[in-house]
Amino acid sequence: GHPALMEVREPVPQRRARALALAGLLSFLGVWCVLSYADIIPTVILPSPTEVLRAFPVLHFEEALVRSAGWSLYRVGMGFILAALVAIPLGLLMGTFPAVKHFLAPLVDPLRFLPISALVPLFLVWFGIEETMKIMLLFVGIFVYLLPLVVEAVENVDDVYLQTATTLGASRWQLVRYVLVPGSLPAIGEALRVMNGIGWTYVILAEIVNARLGLGHIITVAGKRSHVDQIFAGVLVILFIGVVTDWMIRVANKQLFAWKS
Repeated sequence: GHPALMEVREPVPQRRARALALAGLLSFLGVWCVLSYADIIPTVILPSPTEVLRAFPVLHFEEALVRSAGWSLYRVGMGFILAALVAIPLGLLMGTFPAVKHFLAPLVDPLRFLPISALVPLFLVWFGIEETMKIMLLFVGIFVYLLPLVVEAVENVDDVYLQTATTLGASRWQLVRYVLVPGSLPAIGEALRVMNGIGWTYVILAEIVNARLGLGHIITVAGKRSHVDQIFAGVLVILFIGVVTDWMIRVANKQLFAWKS
């Protein structure tokens, strides 16, 4: 007979996994339809799927939805690239040389507890109300999570590889270049995938101030006007972009680190 569905840690065949994913999505939509169309939850709180769909053309013509999505993508992308450019070399340095890690520990370790929302007023004073402030906020938001993950990726490279390379007469620089960097890259690629999600969670915060265009701006304005359908539409666009960019990073990781699997 068929293997039981609910086996512990038992991998599910791909076709069945897809069927389950579709069933989960349809179940969610079904519950949403019942709750909203039957007026179990008032539409002021939970708009129906049709109301949310109708919000898209409104947002497109009134709030320049596509251009706003483009601006948000640009801001998250810039924050993401800057964070990667700083966190990856610094993390490689800290993971490779414990002395550097201990030297920077009192500065870096508390960063994980940094309340990003509390930085908004400070960044307004430092960077003004234009693009720099938004990009810097996203940069810091992504950087504080990415750095420890890069350090961890380097530290998790198996010592066996280092010992083998040392036995073969590798210099310190060769150990870094041929063992630690390539060995940690797949985990860093995975960390970047997680950071893409972090960036999209902070975009609303970054765009609250003086953003004439942006998905965060659209959602903030809709909230002030109590247009719940537009809030849902804005969130759905963010989810869609998040899923697509996540898929792109996943494909890139698979191509770049095919040797890992």
